[in-house]
Amino acid sequence: MAISDAVVGNLMTIYLALIAAIKAYGLIMGQSFTGLFVLVVSSAVVAFVLVSTLTWDVSRKATKAVARVDVTGAAEICRGGICWHGVAVKSPASQVWFRLPQHQPFAAPI
Repeated sequence: MAISDAVVGNLMTIYLALIAAIKAYGLIMGQSFTGLFVLVVSSAVVAFVLVSTLTWDVSRKATKAVARVDVTGAAEICRGGICWHGVAVKSPASQVWFRLPQHQPFAAPI
């Protein structure tokens, strides 16, 4: 799952936690922030976080596509036209060999 998917899934939680943090900061510092200020600042921060995570995910996918390298570090083993993504070299699944039976010409009965 991409980072931006997690952020979008928890957007309301992030937004409410940010509003609570601004209000708590105001109480600790003895200031009273207006509702408009809290709304504008929290919306700006949430928008910045969302754009940042989207940019991060897109740049990772672009890097992976351009470099043709898996940036997550997962191993990719290709043998005989079959690629195993994240499969260990000594895995039993990577040692399976398939053989097609030899085609015998049809002999007509005498």
